Amino acid sequence: MSSQPKKPRSPAYLRFRRRLITGLFLMASLAIAVVVSQFRASYVERELSVQSQTEHYVKAMEAHVIYSIQSVDLSLISFANAIKVLPPKQTYSPETIADLLSSRGSSFNSDYWITFVDAKGNAVATSTGRTIMGTPYADRDYFKAHLGDSQKNKLFIGEPSVGRVSKKKLFFVSRRVETTKGEFLGVVVAPLSIDRYVNVFENSRFNSDISITLVHGGGKIIARVPNFEQAFARDLGPTALFDNIRRSNTGTYKTISNIDGLTRVFSYRVIDGLPLIMVVGSNDTESTRLLKQNSLTAGAGLAMLLLLMLGAGHFSLRTYTRQEEREQRYRALYSASKEMESQLLANEESLKLTALLFQNSGESMMVTDANGKILTMNAAFSMLSNYTEKELVGHYAYELASTRNTQEFFNRMFACVADTGYWKGELWARSKDGEEYLVSMLVNTVYDEQGDPFRYVALLSDITQKKASEELIWRQANFDALTGLPNRRMFNEHLRLEMKKTDRSHLPMALVFVDLDHFKEINDTLGHDKGDVLLKEVATRLSSSVRSTDIVARLGGDEFTVILSELRNAGDVVRTAQEILKKMSSPFHLGENIAHISGSIGITLYPEDGADAETLIKNADQAMYAAKQQGRNRFNYFAPFMQEATRVRITLVNELREAVQRDQLRIMYQPIIDLSNGAIVKAEALVRWQHPVRGLLNPAEFISVAESSGMIIGIGDWVFRQAAREVQKLQALSSPNFQVSVNKSAWQFRDDGSNYQQWLSFLQELRLNPHSIVIEVTESLLQETASANSDRVLAFQHAHMQLSLDDFGSGQCSIAFLKRFGIDYIKIDPAFVALNGDGLLICQAIIAMAHKLGIKVIAEGIETPQQLTALTVAGCDFGQGYLFSKPISGEELEKQLQKQCSPVNKLLDIHRTTCD
Repeated sequence: MSSQPKKPRSPAYLRFRRRLITGLFLMASLAIAVVVSQFRASYVERELSVQSQTEHYVKAMEAHVIYSIQSVDLSLISFANAIKVLPPKQTYSPETIADLLSSRGSSFNSDYWITFVDAKGNAVATSTGRTIMGTPYADRDYFKAHLGDSQKNKLFIGEPSVGRVSKKKLFFVSRRVETTKGEFLGVVVAPLSIDRYVNVFENSRFNSDISITLVHGGGKIIARVPNFEQAFARDLGPTALFDNIRRSNTGTYKTISNIDGLTRVFSYRVIDGLPLIMVVGSNDTESTRLLKQNSLTAGAGLAMLLLLMLGAGHFSLRTYTRQEEREQRYRALYSASKEMESQLLANEESLKLTALLFQNSGESMMVTDANGKILTMNAAFSMLSNYTEKELVGHYAYELASTRNTQEFFNRMFACVADTGYWKGELWARSKDGEEYLVSMLVNTVYDEQGDPFRYVALLSDITQKKASEELIWRQANFDALTGLPNRRMFNEHLRLEMKKTDRSHLPMALVFVDLDHFKEINDTLGHDKGDVLLKEVATRLSSSVRSTDIVARLGGDEFTVILSELRNAGDVVRTAQEILKKMSSPFHLGENIAHISGSIGITLYPEDGADAETLIKNADQAMYAAKQQGRNRFNYFAPFMQEATRVRITLVNELREAVQRDQLRIMYQPIIDLSNGAIVKAEALVRWQHPVRGLLNPAEFISVAESSGMIIGIGDWVFRQAAREVQKLQALSSPNFQVSVNKSAWQFRDDGSNYQQWLSFLQELRLNPHSIVIEVTESLLQETASANSDRVLAFQHAHMQLSLDDFGSGQCSIAFLKRFGIDYIKIDPAFVALNGDGLLICQAIIAMAHKLGIKVIAEGIETPQQLTALTVAGCDFGQGYLFSKPISGEELEKQLQKQCSPVNKLLDIHRTTCD
């Protein structure tokens, strides 16, 4: 059979085919040009990416190194300050320093340890617990650097070397230790294990092409990966690195590494303020591999694209003849949809039902055209907006919106409606009378037969009151009602969030605990209303002392916290703390009153000091307590030994409670001698604790604990009653004028501690004259109570008890205080009685001034006949000290009074003979 002749193609078909072939050729040419261009650009971009990658690596590694150095520096500062305030005899005591630095008082990881080297370069003790006493380190660069003043108050970083004892590869950071007068005591040094940096650098490399190097400013390599052992301590001074550093502190260059011989692109940064350089290199192996891979991928992709274009052209030719048939079907469907719409519109009953539902709906509804012009609304919408339908029809719907809504908000809403035909959210609207209200709104789009927006239907409901209630409940739960600061609950949430942020950024965070000094006295004297005004002003001053990104919170009472996040410089914490102290010590104007307070601040760092929020809060509180103990109006960093101190303190508090219950307290009496005749005329009652394990404890070992725990009130009352019973016996043995001095703590003048009325009643029961008891106070107590509790101090004088001022000369008590409180006796500080330096001149001046004011003088701490002679000649009235007697029991004092001649009179006879 002969084949059928091919059907001739129509002119339209031929024209379409020519246009299709031409278009495919142009598209193929364009695709090839684009692929070639993109391939070249990708290669160039890869080269730039390698450079950018090394620059980012340098910054990341620099942040890690800075953080690690700053963490160690904070420990050095803390221990330098701790050694600085040690008594001179303990400064070079291996036991004291070892206890301070040992694992019982400090907690370090294996990355570094701390050693104290004395002023001659000999080791005293180390935190590792090794016995290194006397090991010479005077030849080390970190010791030589601190001999002069060039490194005063500065951190010194030494070149890498092998440890003399540990035999580890190390580099050393150190700080100078001085006395309070600026005299050189020695050096605290922290040897840092370089293995730690090698591990961090190794774990930071995402492929073997990367090299990471930490270089000392003197040129020697501290740590490098790879090839650490080969590179350690190699001098890079004559290499291209330092040639570039001399031109700029940061930069990028390409050269052959003198460590492994590979060509690399190197980026470097000289770390600001430290003699350290961070260098990261990347070689071209990855770029070459990606070039080959991209070539194969681009070729395969281009081939597939050309095949797809040929297939698409073939498909287009086959379907061209069917196009007209499809168009006819679309027209038929369109006609059917128009007919259906006509049927729906013709349904009058359905329209009436829809209108009825629209007008009587309890939900506010509004309909606009495709341009947003209002077409109609129901009665509920009129009630919501206070507009009638006539007033709104023809206006744009957005005219009803409040200016609270931003243009960006409307752009997002319109984009959502255009993309999905739907939007749901909250919007601020404005009623006819100008009142703004919040609505929950749902917008739906109605489309016409062509698929274009035809109508918009909005449903609205007023949620203003609901939102206000939710906001009020939320603020009450999370913010302090008085100051407006975050409360304890919100603070804990912020703290955990900032800890997570620190974990991501690897920048340390500081938690600052602020407790107001003497705030309770403001409440007691000026009233709680003034106290509330003061707390508000404190909140304002704290907020102005920190950065906008930092968080200030009030935990309750007079306790505030500050979270200092993402610290790039350790000095930022100190500056913030100093600014807070400065603003807290400025006078507070509370209406017609002026209040003076200060702040005690505790600082702890994350993650160095603790891994969870509870530990950080506890650490900050311990550091703040230490600041209180050191005299208030100061800040103190948390140090690990504080945990042990707190544990010991808690144990001591519990033991002291048992001591009171089990009658372990004792009263000792130290005689006070009349220097004119040698008679024992007074005695000072001194409390002691007969500890079942530690033996007889002096007041210095437990009184501060008794004060802070509140037990001092009960102990003070017990001491007074014991002393009163004893003075009754002593007066019977000697004279009705015999007196016993009782020390009274500042804590006993707070709250209900000033229980002199009960004391007077007890004296009446014993039929003792109130004059028999002398209340002994300190200068600091008088200054502290000058404004708040002066009436409580003066009440003892009104009750005819005499006042004695202890340790006179050690504080800043003025003559005005002596007159105001009517002081009867002055006890000269033992430091002056020792007669060292100008001690005798000071004693003579005090005695002369006191006698002019009608005040008797007691010299405390007399230990030698020479001191007795000098003070007697100077006109001192009474003496007390080990030359006469150490503290003795009441029974022993009674025996002394019965004799009333030996050994005191013999001492005075020696003194008179010496004078003759």
